[in-house]
Amino acid sequence: MADDQNQKNPNNVFLFRLAILNCFKRIAESVSEDAFVDILTILTTLKLKPSIGQKLYKAMCTELTDNMSDDLEHILTEGSLQNGLEKVAKLIDADSSMSGDAWRPPGNVSLHLRSLDAQKIKEESESLKEQINLIEEENANLMKEIAEKRSSIMTMNDNITKSLNKSLSIMDSIRKRKEEIEKCLMLLEHDDKIRL
Repeated sequence: MADDQNQKNPNNVFLFRLAILNCFKRIAESVSEDAFVDILTILTTLKLKPSIGQKLYKAMCTELTDNMSDDLEHILTEGSLQNGLEKVAKLIDADSSMSGDAWRPPGNVSLHLRSLDAQKIKEESESLKEQINLIEEENANLMKEIAEKRSSIMTMNDNITKSLNKSLSIMDSIRKRKEEIEKCLMLLEHDDKIRL
């Protein structure tokens, strides 16, 4: 019956089924027999023979594999997976039956692609050079403006410092004159009192 089914189904359906069943078998056997027996603590509690654990392990693997195989058969028939795989097989057969060379551009394709890439790279690098030159020019102008403004600020600072120094000396001279005027006033007042 399996041979009839294999004859009826295309090769890729058979390979798909075989691969999935192999995965199911590995999944079912993913827990080792020793780990399975260790997990079933009831066996050691009831002090049963180790062969019972081995039989239970084999039964579990068989049951899991059989159930998953039945589910796979159901998916293949009920779902349109088998039809899809058959269509893929027909497309592959139709493609392999084509005779003749496929159209290719004349000359060496990789050389053409490289030359197009080289032109594109050259254009982009020139564009980047222009942008860099503009940015450098803007930076130079900004540096010039900063230098001029710094120079004017330094000049203003020097002028303010000179003005402050002059104002201090002027203030000292004004104080001295004030003191002299006060002395003169006192003398005048004193002279006026004497005359009266």
